[in-house]
Amino acid sequence: MPAPRPTGPHVVLTHGWGLGTPSGVARHVQELARHLALAGARVTVLCVSTAGYTRFPRPELPEALQGRALEAELAPLGVELVRVAPHPLHWMLDGRPVRRALEQLLATTKPDAVLGFYNEAAYLPELLRAHGVRFGYIATWLSYRMALERAGSGWHGALTRHANRRFVVEPYRAAEVLFANSEFTRRELIEVVGCDPARIHVTYLGVRPHFHALPRETPARIERLLFFGRLVREKGIGDVLAALGALARLGRSFSLRVLGSGNAEHVRRLVQEHGLADKVELLPHQGDEGLLRELARAQLAVLPSHSESFGLSIAEAQAAGLPVVAYAAGSVPEVVEDGRTAWLAPTGDVAALTRALATALDSPADCHARGLAGRERVARLFRWDRTAERVLAGLAALRTPAAARRAA
Repeated sequence: MPAPRPTGPHVVLTHGWGLGTPSGVARHVQELARHLALAGARVTVLCVSTAGYTRFPRPELPEALQGRALEAELAPLGVELVRVAPHPLHWMLDGRPVRRALEQLLATTKPDAVLGFYNEAAYLPELLRAHGVRFGYIATWLSYRMALERAGSGWHGALTRHANRRFVVEPYRAAEVLFANSEFTRRELIEVVGCDPARIHVTYLGVRPHFHALPRETPARIERLLFFGRLVREKGIGDVLAALGALARLGRSFSLRVLGSGNAEHVRRLVQEHGLADKVELLPHQGDEGLLRELARAQLAVLPSHSESFGLSIAEAQAAGLPVVAYAAGSVPEVVEDGRTAWLAPTGDVAALTRALATALDSPADCHARGLAGRERVARLFRWDRTAERVLAGLAALRTPAAARRAA
């Protein structure tokens, strides 16, 4: 089937990882490309062929993470995927090969706008300004405050602060438009990065429709828990295991399935440390089909991230009709409604997280009601077609100064 003829702008999306990498940002790139194309835009995606923040020697991206099935799925919509080799030395320098790839693209065509996701776009502002191409960012970082204030002391801290200025602060301030995943991220862009508030549009993410189709029945007991996401400290897997270890010592009955990629061996050690070997099953990351099976099986999602710019996993869990236990971190209070669709605990307070889990385990009817309320709320507020519409509206405002002033 021939690709539809684009009637809208040509938008280039740059992404610092492979298209098939298991992350919320990769999902964001996939769905934004899809829905921009469905809205009539011509879309090109420049993806760096890496799977994480690696340094020399840069490992080769596994074939499974190249995203070839996704590429084939998006191609009939006219989405073009360009794979960019990573810089051989360090992930912070991946913007150099991205710039070269964009220079090659500019030799044959002039896109209307280029939107970056993080450091891979750091070398683009001057190049695009010289060619009269609009430049912006999709602001997705868990927390810019955490990222920019983490530099230590001594020469390493000084080098980190310099890198942050060069690869984050200066390019973001140079962007003509920024699309923030949440009001939380908008505030951080203003207060931490120093971006112009008039250039920032809050653009919530969406959830694919098949998450909403999973059937839900009122459970007699809440026993089957699910954590899914990257196995890193920031996503709260250690907090989950500590809280459940405390409940297990009180004789509470439950099982937890952990679905994700990352340091699985560290998670196994924590499982043993908290006495949960007979209660926790660790599964590898799976595609949507496997995730949907796990969501259908689960009765409660436990997703206590320490920070979120949106919290796509939390939105997907709610769309599947699951109530959520989480921390009130970053954007999470925007994505859930505490007391109605979720139980929230203060960020990092494992004792409060434990109490919230205990309450949920004791409340099957309330869990069912909160799950259905979350599903309704996600269907109403978080849709990828609206995400794409908001991005296109923000780009259109750049071409019409009067509209831009009204939007500000």
